[in-house]
Amino acid sequence: MILLICYSLFLILATVWWLSVQVSEPGQSDERVTAIVVTRNEELNIVPLLESLKRQTYPHLEVIMVDDGSTDKTVEYAEKLQLENLRILHLEEGERGNAPKKAGIEKAIKEAEGSIIFTTDGDCVLPPKLIAFYAGMFLKKEVKMLAGPVTFTCEKGFWNQLQTVEFSSLMGAAAVAFFLKRPIMCSAANLAYRKSVFLETGGYADNGEKASGDDQFLMNKIHALDRDSLLFVKNKACIVETRAAETPRQFFHQRKRWVGKWRSGNNWVSQLTAILIFLVNALTLWFIATGKWQIALFRFLTEFIFLASVLLFFNRRKSLLFIPFTQMIYPFYAVFFGLISLIPTNYTWKGRRLK
Repeated sequence: MILLICYSLFLILATVWWLSVQVSEPGQSDERVTAIVVTRNEELNIVPLLESLKRQTYPHLEVIMVDDGSTDKTVEYAEKLQLENLRILHLEEGERGNAPKKAGIEKAIKEAEGSIIFTTDGDCVLPPKLIAFYAGMFLKKEVKMLAGPVTFTCEKGFWNQLQTVEFSSLMGAAAVAFFLKRPIMCSAANLAYRKSVFLETGGYADNGEKASGDDQFLMNKIHALDRDSLLFVKNKACIVETRAAETPRQFFHQRKRWVGKWRSGNNWVSQLTAILIFLVNALTLWFIATGKWQIALFRFLTEFIFLASVLLFFNRRKSLLFIPFTQMIYPFYAVFFGLISLIPTNYTWKGRRLK
């Protein structure tokens, strides 16, 4: 009972923190930025992504796309756009290993002309001022990494709305943890860091065998180097949109990959947070099962307020209606994936079995 009450009280504080923080627009920079995207079978998404990179207002930008053995028309569609600042690299079989995305990023960084690296995913769309905003943020010499907000594209359907609400909780929690200088997660769909700090920390040298975690493992290493050098950029000009999982099967393997990062990482705050989330949801189910609805309702009310504040920032007003439905499902979901995370197994990503 005490744990659930403490969780609810923390949500109230988290809402205050979320609403009170807003990163203002920085000054103008002329530092070279390299945007990196590792793609595999993204023929349906690559054109919107590259067009959003073409629309960037920042002039000192190069784009490196690393193709990871696509079997569709991803590369063909990218080449047809004829972007002047685009280079396409190919990840060879011998370079891939068990972590093709990390291998692709490392290959691109070796070729990168920019002193600032920005990473995103093949199914994302960027707002036009994002790169300029980030370049300006790096005018502060103490800044080494920027994590940005990510939401799902505004599509109709119950399945998409549930994922939008659930993902907003992750983004809100990530932002609050950054504000407290105890980051627990970030998303490679919207991430920027200095090339020099990537090299200084050794990049993925000590976790290259783990297929996922190109974002979180690097975040942990930079935080260990300097806890004051990481920022979450809470500004609407920096919201990246990505696609939700289209099927329950895709959702399962995606979340299985994500929870694996929490188990494998060396960030004790992330691991403790994962344990607490598991316990809070397990207790919620127990209280409901034993008829102690008041405690569960207090949790759901404070949670609703926090989720609503995050969704309004993302301009997802229609998703507010789906918060109660998500809350009914989430405790089962959290307990299920918490248990799944204890069993090291393979998962499927882009048609490949990885571990």
